[in-house]
Amino acid sequence: MKIDIILPCYNPIPGWSDNILSAYQHLQNLAPQFQLRIILVNDGSSRNVSPADFDKLTQQLPRFQCISYEQNRGKGYAIRQGAALADAPYVVFTDIDFPYLDEDLLAVINKLSAEQVDIVIGVRAGNYYTKVPIWRVFISKVLKLMIRTLLRVNITDSQGGLKGFSQKGLDVLKSTQIDRYLFDLELIKLASRRSDLNMQPVVVNLKPHVVFAPVGLAILRREFRNFLKVLLMR
Repeated sequence: MKIDIILPCYNPIPGWSDNILSAYQHLQNLAPQFQLRIILVNDGSSRNVSPADFDKLTQQLPRFQCISYEQNRGKGYAIRQGAALADAPYVVFTDIDFPYLDEDLLAVINKLSAEQVDIVIGVRAGNYYTKVPIWRVFISKVLKLMIRTLLRVNITDSQGGLKGFSQKGLDVLKSTQIDRYLFDLELIKLASRRSDLNMQPVVVNLKPHVVFAPVGLAILRREFRNFLKVLLMR
């Protein structure tokens, strides 16, 4: 069975292409019944990417596809670009460093394929908050509280970077409009309105030594505006 894995890429840490190769090989060894394809979306990176990285991935990954454009547009935009190329029965997106346990990524795929689920949302295990900087703990908990009290959707952990889709579920992802981080929340709200969609959570766990990018005030202000957009959606 074919599985497409979408990876958004923006100014990744050095060694990222080797990490993709390592993660791909480990996943393929764990689940040889799946034919995995990587779809990489270079979202206007200005550092730590080179033609040699893309050549390496093209040569060593079966059916590898890459989209690249000059202007940074945001994670939501990048993932929608990858989704437009994804034609496998089941599609997953995660972060370029594969931050969650490989077994958890495969659990997402298995839930899609074995249980006929349309959208699988990776929700972060309770010990996630012991492994991340305190500012991320605060932001995550405030956002979950706002989602619980204002949006009233069943899944309140919207920002875990691992989600899976059937082609039916992928159509909902393609219909999102937010370009940056809170596109995940828009996705959950849109899917929650659909009685014909089966959306379920799966608990996912961080790998050790994951590096977190800083979140500045400008990003927080922008994402608060995006939260208001989701809140006011009709």
